[in-house]
Amino acid sequence: MNYFKRKIWYPFLNRLFKYFSDKLYVKNKDLQKIFKLPGNVRFVSLVKNSDIHTFVGVSSNVKCYERTVICIKEADRIYKVISVSATKDGSLNIFFPYCKEKNAHIIQHTHKYKGGTSVIEMSQITKEYLVNETTKLSIHKSGFAQLSGNNIKSGIDKKTGKPKGIGVFSSPLENPVRSGPTFGFGCWGLNNGFELLDNRKKNTQYIILEKEKGDFTERKFDKNEKLNQYSLEFFIFPKQANTYVYEYNNEPFINHIIGNYLHAPGARFAHPVLDLNNFNGVIAVFPALVWTRFADEAATGFNIDSPGGSDNVANKFLTGNAFHLFCPKVVNMIGKKNLENLEFTI
Repeated sequence: MNYFKRKIWYPFLNRLFKYFSDKLYVKNKDLQKIFKLPGNVRFVSLVKNSDIHTFVGVSSNVKCYERTVICIKEADRIYKVISVSATKDGSLNIFFPYCKEKNAHIIQHTHKYKGGTSVIEMSQITKEYLVNETTKLSIHKSGFAQLSGNNIKSGIDKKTGKPKGIGVFSSPLENPVRSGPTFGFGCWGLNNGFELLDNRKKNTQYIILEKEKGDFTERKFDKNEKLNQYSLEFFIFPKQANTYVYEYNNEPFINHIIGNYLHAPGARFAHPVLDLNNFNGVIAVFPALVWTRFADEAATGFNIDSPGGSDNVANKFLTGNAFHLFCPKVVNMIGKKNLENLEFTI
């Protein structure tokens, strides 16, 4: 069967699509009805972010990477900013070691979902820490999301059902958050403190984003805002969404209509897709340019935003709490004078 697919079926499809490339127009929603391709194959399209595609072949370059590194190009330099990998059980590890700044301020707080910018009041903060080591964001298959790393408090307290350090219980990755992105990342001042992409490793996908090429959507809440931060929002879709991933210019994309997008409700975007081989669903990144006051107070830095969730494993509502990491720590951000350190000594 594998020989038949490789030697006969795939070449036949490629020839068919190339021959009819000027006539074959298929809407995204009709893909599954018209063609039933195996899970390790996707269509190659001549266009991106269109309601109608012109397909010219199929590609078997599907979910073949162990890690994805997101990079941003400025002038002739490419900077690494964040990377993602999936474990064998389908959990995600998000790494952000590429900034020279390592001293971070972490807060966990209660919140209510609403669109637009938000202000975190002191009364909302439930946990607050400083950390001086590089950490990672772990999102388990179950939906438990936490900050972890060497000598970092992590895990779930069996007696209380609460995270030992910083963490929330969110939607399982097989039934992911539907109201918005699962997690977010922001960075600024790349030339002042981020690592350059000097060489590329095998089995690693490199998504290189560039403002000058229109990869970032400008997002202003005030027309006078100065857009000073790169924002990366990571959407996760269930495994059925793999049907709608297509290849354009040798890179995987998925079109996404965001009904609750404040700036243009119902707008459609073509998101780059993270092609991780241990993840059954689809991870897509939405790059944007935004304003943040953190970028006005530090020459370089980043922030990481968790999914929303509950603060106890027994709470099934999976909402009301979130956490953020800000690096570097900025003096006037800190609410308490003597903060507990998230690190501990073994």
